[in-house]
Amino acid sequence: MSDIFDHFRRQAEACRAMGSPFTARLADLAPRFVDRTTLTGRRVIAWNGHAGEDAVPLRLFGGLHRLVLTGRDAGLAAVYPPAEASDEAIAAAVGAAVAQHDHELHDILMSPPQTNEVGRSAMLLPGFLWLARRFGPKLDILEIGASAGLNLHWDDYAYRYGDTRWGNPKAPIELSPDCDAPPPLDGAVEVVHRGACDLSPLDPTNPEHRTRLLSYVWADQAERKARLVAALDHAAARPERVEAADAAEFLARELAAPPTDGALRVVVHSIFWQYLADPARLGIQTAMLRAAEAAPLAWLRLEADGRTPGAGLLVTLFPSGEHHVLARGDFHGRWLRWLGE
Repeated sequence: MSDIFDHFRRQAEACRAMGSPFTARLADLAPRFVDRTTLTGRRVIAWNGHAGEDAVPLRLFGGLHRLVLTGRDAGLAAVYPPAEASDEAIAAAVGAAVAQHDHELHDILMSPPQTNEVGRSAMLLPGFLWLARRFGPKLDILEIGASAGLNLHWDDYAYRYGDTRWGNPKAPIELSPDCDAPPPLDGAVEVVHRGACDLSPLDPTNPEHRTRLLSYVWADQAERKARLVAALDHAAARPERVEAADAAEFLARELAAPPTDGALRVVVHSIFWQYLADPARLGIQTAMLRAAEAAPLAWLRLEADGRTPGAGLLVTLFPSGEHHVLARGDFHGRWLRWLGE
């Protein structure tokens, strides 16, 4: 039993570091409401797999938050932000919710968290501009692991890095990560084609899908929630939808055709690679290598890379294999440290 709670303790540390003290409290309090008296508790304690890699704490917290968002547990809502509550009250309310909604929460545990953090667009934008300066303004973008496709429309958003701005000042979403010095934002860029896939894509026009995404936004991060709602509304008004497909199969098919209008083909993803098994990773890399035999290709991603702080903004160019670490950034897009040229 102690092993699973080690994962909750590590999750608490991560949540505190990423600005969610309430979710950190939930993780700290988990031993008080995760026990063998419920199906949910037994499933968590006897997790079949790697509880850390499977993000078991976040699966459970997403299910609890969904109950609050849908108004189906008044007792739980009474201790959730913006309310203030003691540890004792939170533990009691969560324990009661787990018992009352046991079967539903147990079923939610079976699915990984689904997030589509639009703040990551502020991490990716400098990478797209770096590629446009090097290869020309036209980009043909293929996003894998795209969820609801909110980062597929990065060029529709407004950005502010310190005193430097980019994009439409009247855009419905402005992203403004902290940074010591702004990344270079010069040069024209034009997205001539965009496509995306996800094994289980979410539709921004579907109320249940919207609630599912919102449930994985930590309950005390109102700014993230408001930003997600605005991005969902924007994506719902766009014609593009994320295709339900395996990433390697999607890329093999899409990359078999020449790039649109002679543009640079860019395969992009953010906080996705860690969820893939080795065969899936190999399939994606093989598809890119084969495509690069016919036309240059760039692989741009924001991913954990074994270094700190945060994630790496990485780009690999094919067929040369040239690799650059352009920046380090926060997993949710709160800060950026530019390292590239």
